[in-house]
Amino acid sequence: GLLHEEYHSEAFTQRGGTLEMVQLWVNLPTRHKMDAPRYQALTRDNIPEVALPDQAGVVRVIAGEFDGHHGAATTHTPMNVWDVRLQPGADIDVELPEQHTLMVMVVRGMVEVNGQRLQAGQLAQMSRSGTGLHLTSNTAATVLILGGEPINEPVAGQGPFVMNTREELAQAFDDFYSGQFGRMPTSQTPQAT
Repeated sequence: GLLHEEYHSEAFTQRGGTLEMVQLWVNLPTRHKMDAPRYQALTRDNIPEVALPDQAGVVRVIAGEFDGHHGAATTHTPMNVWDVRLQPGADIDVELPEQHTLMVMVVRGMVEVNGQRLQAGQLAQMSRSGTGLHLTSNTAATVLILGGEPINEPVAGQGPFVMNTREELAQAFDDFYSGQFGRMPTSQTPQAT
């Protein structure tokens, strides 16, 4: 297991401002649920940016592949996580894999997705049939396109745990509360000189 905590820098604490964050948790297939946890730190420098035609904006490829550019994140199953920054007047078509689960979330601005208007804070789950997605924006907008190959396994979730059955959830809570959740990494203690 893995416990985590988000925090910002001391400088941000002093200066203040707006902190914007989207947290995504990805379910794993049964065969990987008990794998050792891992953490991937992705910075702006790691994430490829692909210019859209006609200066419509850019796609930041976090995971998966867009227009021949591969994302920085490593995944257990095929998926696309794209941060799309659209300019006012953008009108683009995006191709996605057939039969993948697909969601579109508008982080900022307002867009039309396949003719349906979405505004900031709205999320749409798309049909698995077809491969095309049409985005139109009259204003500057930020859109997350989240797609992946379906795992096709049962899902049972509670609190921070996602397993396949209620019994596996109970075991995860038992492991957590009995100290069997995982092990703390050891680090080298610096030598005093």
